Amino acid sequence: MDIKGKAAVISGAASGIGRCAALQLAKRGASVVVADLDEAGGRKVVDEIGAAGGIAVFRRCDVTQTEDLAHTFASCVEHFGRFDIACNNAGIGGDDLFEDTSGAWTRMVDINLTAVIDATRIAVREMRRGPGGAIVNTASMGGLLPMPNSPVYAATKAGVVNFTRSLAYLAEQHNIRVNAVCPSFTDTPLVRKGAGATEERIQELARLVGGILQPDDVAAGIVELIEDDTKAGAIMRVTVAKGRDFAREVRPY
Repeated sequence: MDIKGKAAVISGAASGIGRCAALQLAKRGASVVVADLDEAGGRKVVDEIGAAGGIAVFRRCDVTQTEDLAHTFASCVEHFGRFDIACNNAGIGGDDLFEDTSGAWTRMVDINLTAVIDATRIAVREMRRGPGGAIVNTASMGGLLPMPNSPVYAATKAGVVNFTRSLAYLAEQHNIRVNAVCPSFTDTPLVRKGAGATEERIQELARLVGGILQPDDVAAGIVELIEDDTKAGAIMRVTVAKGRDFAREVRPY
């Protein structure tokens, strides 16, 4: 897909990976709906895009609310006359104790998995009205590997991975390509908040997992999956590689 002239919706776009994806898509000529609950952060991203000569609007969106998602995708057509790209990026992390009887872990399931399914369903419905499109879901290496410290998080991301792979048929039937990116440990505001926001703790975690990615590294993988018309149902790993800052690779799983 040639990104120039296309229109995109990115959830969780007020910071981190979503922000970088919005900036990179806008730089390539896409008009972007910056969707997030963080209005101040989202409008700041819109201003950044505008200052760089791009086009973007902010839409407040709670991804756990179907009505919000539907309005957000519809607003892309309202503002830009088309809808071609969806990046379902909103998510939460942190340690979770699945034995916690308060049921707090269900919020992680609602945001990381249920909302991705719901958003993809709505995006596909909208894209069928046009010539098709590209959807990229943000999963995690935690969806490919065990995470004893956060089993519910791992389960949600594994669900995103297999959900994405199961939608490969949409490329042939409706010209809608659904792919996912699985980053390893990434230095985002969300991660820093969960890690206690100290540089020492961040570096400690980086050593444990073999390195740390920057959000731009992951956003570049998202852009690559959007641009490559041969990819459908693909899972891209984004990891720190020995002798390099990072590596992106698509593997069958």
